[in-house]
Amino acid sequence: MLEYVTDIINDPVYNCGTWIFSILIMGYGLQIIQDVIRGGTCLPKILPKKVIILGLKGTIINVFYLLIQIGILVLIASALNFPTFDLEDFFLEYHKTLMLIYHHDAVSFMIFTISGIIVTYVTTFFMELSLARLADGENLRHLFNFAQIKHEIDIIGWKKYTIAYTKIILVIIVFSHINKFIDPYYGFNVIIGTFSSFFAFIVEYRGMGRIYKVYTDNKDKIT
Repeated sequence: MLEYVTDIINDPVYNCGTWIFSILIMGYGLQIIQDVIRGGTCLPKILPKKVIILGLKGTIINVFYLLIQIGILVLIASALNFPTFDLEDFFLEYHKTLMLIYHHDAVSFMIFTISGIIVTYVTTFFMELSLARLADGENLRHLFNFAQIKHEIDIIGWKKYTIAYTKIILVIIVFSHINKFIDPYYGFNVIIGTFSSFFAFIVEYRGMGRIYKVYTDNKDKIT
């Protein structure tokens, strides 16, 4: 967040525009989740007012959980003398990952990696279900009921959720590699990059909707 504020000061027009765009993307993503929960199979029509409202609320939730995630990862990294990392970058930036292995002992690296992945997965589960609950019409002040969210994950199944989320990550990583591969080819990279980023976006949010739908379809069956 501090880095983002610094960027705004350095280039306020560009970075505020990027922030507004990310809010709109978040809002439409939540519209997609809502559509999936209600049984939709196609992309929903863009409703500007709904996109803006959902985007603003979703951004609050996203920032809240990211701050928690970053805080815990910083504590783990500091204790083990490792840099903080983003899970996607951890698998994309191979040379950096290899350097971490080279400069640290195997035990510390394994503890760092496993604990980091667990923290990333668990905080992401809670964040995604909070976003899905928002898309499903839940009031904003009820979206941080951790006990209820944990109960919903129990109904979905931690193993099932982990497998589903891992599949989403793998798809995003594949599309990220495609974008990196075509980046040197100017013109072509814009066309393919736009499509691959769009498909990754659809996979992510439809995947979140399908995961939450497992809960909505089974919540009344649990006694």
